[in-house]
Amino acid sequence: MLSKSEKLQSTLKGLVPSTLASSKVHPSVGEVDYVIIGGGLTGCVIASRLSQHDPNLQVLLVEAGIDASENPLTKDIGGAFALAGSDLDYNYKTSPQTNTNDRVHTATAGKVLGGGSILNYGLWLRGDARDYDQWAKLVGDERWSYKGLLPYFKKSENHVKAKQAPEHRGSDGPIRITSVFESDPKRRYGLREPVKAAWEEMGLQENPRADCGSIQGICESLENWDEGKRQPSNLAYCLENVRVLTSAVVHKVIITGDPDGNLKASNVVLADGRQIQVRKEIILSAGTIKTPQILMLSGIGPAGLLSGQGIPVVKDNAEVGNNYFDHFALFQTWKLCNPEKGFSTGGPGWDEPALSKGLPFDWTVNEGIPSSLLRSAMRMDAANGKMNDESLMDPAKAFVETMVFYSPVGAPVPVDGSYIATSTMLLVPTSRGSLQLVSSSPEDPPAIDPNFYDTKVDRTALIHGVRRVLRALLQTTSGNEYVEREEAPEGMPSLSADSSDAEIDARIRMAGVSHAHAAGTAAMGKVVDSHLRVLGIAGLRVADASILPVAIGGHPQATLYGLAEQAAEMILQER
Repeated sequence: MLSKSEKLQSTLKGLVPSTLASSKVHPSVGEVDYVIIGGGLTGCVIASRLSQHDPNLQVLLVEAGIDASENPLTKDIGGAFALAGSDLDYNYKTSPQTNTNDRVHTATAGKVLGGGSILNYGLWLRGDARDYDQWAKLVGDERWSYKGLLPYFKKSENHVKAKQAPEHRGSDGPIRITSVFESDPKRRYGLREPVKAAWEEMGLQENPRADCGSIQGICESLENWDEGKRQPSNLAYCLENVRVLTSAVVHKVIITGDPDGNLKASNVVLADGRQIQVRKEIILSAGTIKTPQILMLSGIGPAGLLSGQGIPVVKDNAEVGNNYFDHFALFQTWKLCNPEKGFSTGGPGWDEPALSKGLPFDWTVNEGIPSSLLRSAMRMDAANGKMNDESLMDPAKAFVETMVFYSPVGAPVPVDGSYIATSTMLLVPTSRGSLQLVSSSPEDPPAIDPNFYDTKVDRTALIHGVRRVLRALLQTTSGNEYVEREEAPEGMPSLSADSSDAEIDARIRMAGVSHAHAAGTAAMGKVVDSHLRVLGIAGLRVADASILPVAIGGHPQATLYGLAEQAAEMILQER
């Protein structure tokens, strides 16, 4: 009698990637316990944990992209800048955005085993506890509060400072976490103390425990580069007992019904027509754009839209594809006073390898906005029917994140030590967009309308944040000693500490971009329940950034690893 492992090898031999393009298409190519659609950050974690719990489980991980483990560009920070827009990136395009002068934006998303953990810049910062607590309150399940998620955050971490805060930081997880400063004794940047001093002159204080629930203040930046090397989810989490199928585009999930009208996910259909039969569950972890697209192609979504594309409606749900949000930001370039002193990349002393073990920066600064400004903006949004969320008035709520990079970070200026850059980013955007199918083909990207910068709250917060960095670098004693001026993009006027709100707003509309942190399009409470189960469909869950019902501050990978760890435990407990 064949073992379960042998049965898996036998039934799935038609799924081997090398035969995918040339093998004969069969109506069915095997049966497994779990299929995970999307081999990105969350998909790899879930597949790994399921297989580790029970090696006899037949777990299949299906990824549309390739395994790029041997690609040198996926190894370190230098390669990261070349990956956006490459074959490892879906490189989606949005519709022209009204609020940004009708510009078309790029929505970066990993099309590769490891997903976003292959493309990102390695920053590690959870959101504020208040963000998670709002999530839990909204869906009525404390498992999604900061306290509820904390064991799963810790489970993913091997934090170099775990002993200093063991109740908040993990020590046994697969992802090594360190601060920029502690990553290497030779990784010392000349602007570290001046930048910190500038923010202190602005009235901020250092927060040495920003990863312990409260993120406001001047925070030592954390990263998950390990000795300068990337730790993607497909390598950090063991996939030894997982069947991994790459270069396989999923078309849809087949939903079957019984005489009582109960619906259950039963099969996964690949774009080439082959099917995978599933005994237990299908987990969608294809990301904020692909996950709702697959749901809609499967007949789960707005009935009118689906019918218009000739897709039979299985479950009418107008919320699929809605609630799209992203961390919108403004990058700025700054001319230094004394480039010969080696404060930026390309200057003297930058041949030290340790300086390139991650992004060249030290601090992540998170701030709120004055209550008077916020209240006025909220009233305007409420009057226009856009949003009215009283939780935003919490004085400890962080709205804006600012980072100072000791590099021009891709700006069209010489990399000769003369320029630095900043990012000023909305942490909790209130603008909401959507995406829709344009055809019934899985190969056609959906129409994406992020609706960036649409609410008065978002505009007020980002303008305030940009003004703060202008003052920090140009008006404080510490900043002004090192920074000569803001270097405006071609055709745009330079900003100064005295620029008006209208001038700052005009720059944001002309140059603002997303941080590629899109989320929310299969929101918990509207598309999935708090167990991650698709509403009205048995055997189908979603576990990726698309399920976030509210914006979470920080940078998403720290949140998503915790989400995936909890998802895996839920699946195992409920099987």
